[in-house]
Amino acid sequence: MMKHIFIIIALLNLVGCKLIQYNSDPKVTANAITFAKPATHSNLAYIWLPTANTGNKALYREAFDNNVTNFSKKYTLTNLYPQAQTLFNDFVIGQGGAFNTKTGTLESERIQAAIQFTFNNIKQAYPNIDTLLVIHPKENSIKIVDGTATWNGVEQQVLTRSRNSVEFRPAISLVLQYYDDVEKNNFHEVGLDMHAPDLTDNNKYERILKHILSPIVLLNTKVK
Repeated sequence: MMKHIFIIIALLNLVGCKLIQYNSDPKVTANAITFAKPATHSNLAYIWLPTANTGNKALYREAFDNNVTNFSKKYTLTNLYPQAQTLFNDFVIGQGGAFNTKTGTLESERIQAAIQFTFNNIKQAYPNIDTLLVIHPKENSIKIVDGTATWNGVEQQVLTRSRNSVEFRPAISLVLQYYDDVEKNNFHEVGLDMHAPDLTDNNKYERILKHILSPIVLLNTKVK
């Protein structure tokens, strides 16, 4: 009997918490990203900048990559991420590393050279590729009103007991550079997640992936 009482008390304490976290899927609220030249192929090439390798960013990167793997299978994409990232990393390492040892900042000229090198080599192997997607994770502080947060073109939910609540919490966004032969500075920023990275949910970012990949690859859902 006492055991049941303790369980009930614990449940009541949980319900009484002001904010309960759970992993809701982010919804895209931004207008579609469109380019003058529509996608003509299903070869996906993207890379992460070295800023994605530190702290929680590395876990969000892993969760995102897991989602891309699942997304690629569903929409019959050829995911060239492993080859592209290896090309980029090897070039940067060969040039002395990504960061300035004195200031700790990225060596911007070296990074741009590595992006161009990666793009050239991927395009040589896959001539129909016209865009390399470069991803830079960014930390934000966002406002949650009545359990809903909207930032950088996405909306996401948390459970809240109060109908008139305002909270602030950190979130991760992605700065996207669509790099091609002509346009080197086509940047977009899209929200990713305000929950802890979930390495077991491979469908969580599907709507975000459709949003950022549709301009550069064909999404084929036909059963072969």
